[in-house]
Amino acid sequence: MLHSITKLDPHIHVVSISEETDIIHVVAFIESKSATCPHCHQKSCRAHSHYTRVIDDLPIQNKAVRIYLRSKKWFCTNTSCESKVFTERYDWLLPSKQRTVRLENTLRDIAFVNNCIKGAQLSKKLGMPTSHDTLLRIIYQSNIEPSVRPFCRDR
Repeated sequence: MLHSITKLDPHIHVVSISEETDIIHVVAFIESKSATCPHCHQKSCRAHSHYTRVIDDLPIQNKAVRIYLRSKKWFCTNTSCESKVFTERYDWLLPSKQRTVRLENTLRDIAFVNNCIKGAQLSKKLGMPTSHDTLLRIIYQSNIEPSVRPFCRDR
């Protein structure tokens, strides 16, 4: 179980894991000495504060996984940057999202091969409870390349 979580980020430290009937709770943090401002891309070593992000991840043994991640906020040291304080960014977690990238990709696959109502039912059985509205949002936010239709008619 721990291996699945540490695959997200090699610097993640798991504090505790608790298990209920249908969900696994993971409390973790990433100890970082600096972060890069997402606006001006300047490195900062001045920590501002920390907060807890609640993130859903891929299920383990059909149980939902919820990660409580302590993240830091940083002061941007670039005086010309519009952002005075920014939050840490992670490759495996999109900004302002409450799901890991790998969970988002799995839900996208489910949404595109099913109708969203059936997809929501399937995702719940697989330990990834979500609503059909969320699956629709994932579809609408996806960048889809226009494809060539094999049966075009000129009428």
